[in-house]
Amino acid sequence: MRKTVKPRSSIRPWTSESRFSPSDFGGSFVYDLLVLGDDLASHVAAAYASRNGLKTLLVAPDGLGGVQLIGDFVFHLDPAPMTGLGPGQPGFSVLAELGVEIPESHPTSMNPAYQVLLPGHRIDFFNDPDLLFAELAREFPEREADIRDFYGTAREASLVFQDWIAEHPRIQPQTLKEYFSYLKIFPFVLQYKFAAARFDRLLSQDAALEKVWEAQQALLSLNTDDLFSFPSAFQYSAPLRGIAGFPQGKQFLFNEMIRLLESCGGLYLSRHTVTSIARGKTITLEMKTPDGLASQATGRYLILSTKSDALPLLNAKRGHSPFWQRFRPAAIAGYPFTLFLGVREKFLPEPMARHIAVVADVQKDLYDRNLILLETGMPEKDKPLSQAKNCITATVYLPAEDSVWTPGALSEDAESILVRLEEFFPFLKEGIELYDLDKSIELSLSGRKVLSPKYKVRNALFTSFSAASDRTKWNNIFLTGASLLADFGFEAEILSGKNAALRILQKGK
Repeated sequence: MRKTVKPRSSIRPWTSESRFSPSDFGGSFVYDLLVLGDDLASHVAAAYASRNGLKTLLVAPDGLGGVQLIGDFVFHLDPAPMTGLGPGQPGFSVLAELGVEIPESHPTSMNPAYQVLLPGHRIDFFNDPDLLFAELAREFPEREADIRDFYGTAREASLVFQDWIAEHPRIQPQTLKEYFSYLKIFPFVLQYKFAAARFDRLLSQDAALEKVWEAQQALLSLNTDDLFSFPSAFQYSAPLRGIAGFPQGKQFLFNEMIRLLESCGGLYLSRHTVTSIARGKTITLEMKTPDGLASQATGRYLILSTKSDALPLLNAKRGHSPFWQRFRPAAIAGYPFTLFLGVREKFLPEPMARHIAVVADVQKDLYDRNLILLETGMPEKDKPLSQAKNCITATVYLPAEDSVWTPGALSEDAESILVRLEEFFPFLKEGIELYDLDKSIELSLSGRKVLSPKYKVRNALFTSFSAASDRTKWNNIFLTGASLLADFGFEAEILSGKNAALRILQKGK
């Protein structure tokens, strides 16, 4: 017997387990909105819609969230820095709309924001411009004037882009009126592009400095192409805008979105496998519960994550995306493979930033197994150094080919990661207390539903933005996910979630 998912009135503290009981089923109920996805964008879409009065069901098939417990260590799944959460910034503005307050104990401007390590150089990217320029001048004294000039132009362009985002959260102009608005910022776009072209010529003459700039792009952006597009100014200004550092990492945001969803009468389901999507005037999800029972949920609208395994279930002969999205697809350049390491604190150098980009060879392509992104945990300050431990994730981006993702190939990559890290942290191997390769492989594969890969996206010819549409060929199905705003980095998760919810809200219930 098939059962229908109904909303519940009770609210329980969130866990990663399924949020339903037998009393949740039975009868007939049509939601205003179904949201399907494990990523943060899906959670934001569901919370935003529910907060604005839509009866919403969020189905997160794996319920992965933002943290993972391995042994005695708690790891963050996503290595990307959290940007845009300072006052007046894009992510902060969405959270403020939702009534989410960032605790004062959670800094939104870590200092340094991140580090870049390469042979012979260590650059701390401070959130104070004078300290940042002094740091870059110390490492590249002959380039100081050029670096200052470029940052001056980039900071101005970043402010213009931030104002544009506030008025046009989908980034790419949608109407003729918005294209006319774009003409007002076009002089700033040209100014930045000329400055970026000059700086690019300078970088081509200094391999080490070029890798510093490429490493920042790898840390902050999802787009591997067009290093000096107009939105790249927004990314390069990230240290000055602020990098957030929550003890729970992104789990804090997942928890808040689920709390909001349920407090407004919505329902959160995890550990449900979606087996089919029936399209029509309403959308019906056929699912299997964790114990193998068949269930279904029906809604007037559906928001689907671009990372969801269920995307092929739409079964469109010509794909789910409109023509212009197929013309400029977001091709996956690399999936993240992460080693989860538990390390004794005394074997780590001081000081280490929360986020570190390690480049092993300044002459080699960054994505040819030449880049390692590290995220360090919060040191155990309440313990003596001899006993304190730290959680470290080491992430590389590997091609999507199946042959790369076999246990044997990944074992070789894992060993290569440790060998390269030993050049920069000579005592790291000696201090490792937790190293579970099988778990690292398992989480890297399952984490694709939450984490963003690196994309290659062709920018729009006129605007040079890489933003893609969240529309599909069906007027009651929309997309969400960071790939739609690939220039944006972390904020893409939050903004794309809000954008998708607004599509339904603007149509009315």
